[in-house]
Amino acid sequence: MSQTDALNQIKQDALDLKSSLNSLKEHFLELSSEFYKSLNEARGLLSNQNVQPPTVNEKEKCQQKEDKSVKSIGIFRSCFLTKNGTPRQPGICPYARGSLTITCFNNPEHSLDGLSKFSHVWLLFLFHENGDYIPRSKVSPPRLNGEKVGVFASRSPHRPNNVGMSLVKLEGVSGGTLFLSGVDLIDGTPILDVKPYITVYDTPSSTPSAAPWITYPPTKPLTISFSDNALSVLAQLKYASGENIVLSKRSLRKKNCLRFFRSQEELKQSISDIILADPRSIFRKKQGDTTFSFPIDSVDVTVKVEGVFVTVVDIGQTEYVRGLLKRAGS
Repeated sequence: MSQTDALNQIKQDALDLKSSLNSLKEHFLELSSEFYKSLNEARGLLSNQNVQPPTVNEKEKCQQKEDKSVKSIGIFRSCFLTKNGTPRQPGICPYARGSLTITCFNNPEHSLDGLSKFSHVWLLFLFHENGDYIPRSKVSPPRLNGEKVGVFASRSPHRPNNVGMSLVKLEGVSGGTLFLSGVDLIDGTPILDVKPYITVYDTPSSTPSAAPWITYPPTKPLTISFSDNALSVLAQLKYASGENIVLSKRSLRKKNCLRFFRSQEELKQSISDIILADPRSIFRKKQGDTTFSFPIDSVDVTVKVEGVFVTVVDIGQTEYVRGLLKRAGS
């Protein structure tokens, strides 16, 4: 074997070894994720047993830790009850409303003084339903159909710190409550901060650009239609009033009454906006998912997919949604 052939063989062996190491690393991360899930389940079981209460010193230490950590500044209410069906970005669904009631001050209305002069605000929040998922350096955004990019080149919720940021429209301020639209957060999301959007500071001085997969995603656009049954339900539902009001627990549980959407047109357009953005995961797309459903406001939407054609086949307040509404606001 010549010296050149020997060097080429060594290079090939090195590449094979590198590939094997990457596979082992992926396998290790999957095992680690399963381990931490099992560990948390075990902790949950132990917490149900009789455990000695913490001593005074332990309580003081916990209090000190809490004082140094970030805290939610209020109670967030949203037309989205679960991650399933919630837009992955703000502004996708302009009629998607929510409210934030400030609770971190004794006089919350003082903290919002002057905010109503702005049209939009930034919401900083926690992805509180990530579970024990271990963040990875490369992720597969849904728009890329399985292709991977660096986590910091994506808007993935699975990050080293589970912090998100959304730009939403400020519809109004009343007392200690902000009324918002274009939201992409689920009900109960811990909000860490609110900052006004200031055009002169938040707009880039030069023309911004984006990666090609944002401008030209490798996915086919969907065509949406509504069945006669779905259109009939839309016409019969009771819609919210046109006023910005803070929802009480009682109002959350009214049957067949929309809490956030104010007209048939708003709800229909919002359902279309959500479907056009394709809320399905990559896994479900690969499985050839032909039927799926998602909750929005106080109804459950059932959808049938045939290639690029999507039909909204049913809309109704199922037992599943009623259960979600009972938990909302608690």
